[in-house]
Amino acid sequence: MSQNKVIPQSSLEKYSIAGKVFLLGEYAVLAGLPALVATLPPRFELSLSVGSTQSSFFLPSPLSPLGKLSAWAVKQGQEVLSFFFEDPLQGAGGLGASTAQFAMADLAYSRRRGEESRKWSAVWKLYQELMSDVPLLPSGADLVAQWQGGIVLFDPMDGHCSDIWPIFDWSQLLVFSATQLPGRKVVTHEHLALLAKTGFPHKNLSLISSLEKIILQGLSAVRENDADRFGKALNEYAETLSEAGLELSEAIEDRHVLRSLPGVLGVKGTGAMLSDAVVVLMRSGGLQRAHLIEVAQSRGLQLLADGLSCQMGVTCLNSV
Repeated sequence: MSQNKVIPQSSLEKYSIAGKVFLLGEYAVLAGLPALVATLPPRFELSLSVGSTQSSFFLPSPLSPLGKLSAWAVKQGQEVLSFFFEDPLQGAGGLGASTAQFAMADLAYSRRRGEESRKWSAVWKLYQELMSDVPLLPSGADLVAQWQGGIVLFDPMDGHCSDIWPIFDWSQLLVFSATQLPGRKVVTHEHLALLAKTGFPHKNLSLISSLEKIILQGLSAVRENDADRFGKALNEYAETLSEAGLELSEAIEDRHVLRSLPGVLGVKGTGAMLSDAVVVLMRSGGLQRAHLIEVAQSRGLQLLADGLSCQMGVTCLNSV
């Protein structure tokens, strides 16, 4: 995905949105089960210009979520918007760049339609409609979480979304990015296409059932602010996907090394093949935490969050 380092002077507006990681729910959410998604920095930004054809603005692929949204908006009679995407990960991926683009552009288009209070459900529904031609439909759980901000529990079956930030101590959760490492990023849409060919999720009912039990146990632990039980759920979820062949070998190695460190309650990779990032839940303890960070960084993992902060949802910033 092309991008540029200098924001054109003609850009009119700027939008901001957080990145995301799945705490629980990868793969299972594709079968309609709930997903727990955390938003975190660094934040993506999108600048735009009306009717611009300058080469300084990137052109999204027509098959990308943003490309499909742009084509849809034009068919609805809206003006052409040219975008400039600022990616703090510089294309490494893994934190929801494509859904970030979709959400920020949707807000820009909706503001021009006079929609001052765009609801997540409307954005998610449009995303599902525009992505319906792919072999395995993405859940959109990441889109919903990024739109809303906070720590989001999303249930696609009943269309329910809630922010559970206030009910658990997220300060002991650390997040490390892995996609900057060579060969680590698994391209999500390509991975979903391969899964579809295997009949996932309909031919994986035993796996889905096992994941559902762990998700429910993890959510119960979060509601009771029980870090030990939540850490156990993280471990079991990762191990279950690993046994099903849905964890990259490098991610397995990272998980085992970090899990062995003192003070660690749970470790789980995130994203396709659990390879995008690593989330670690720890007991309180400064020295143990510092040692964990040192070991993770020695393995090439990049610290993104030393304790989660409560992120705002998609936001329109001041005019630039």
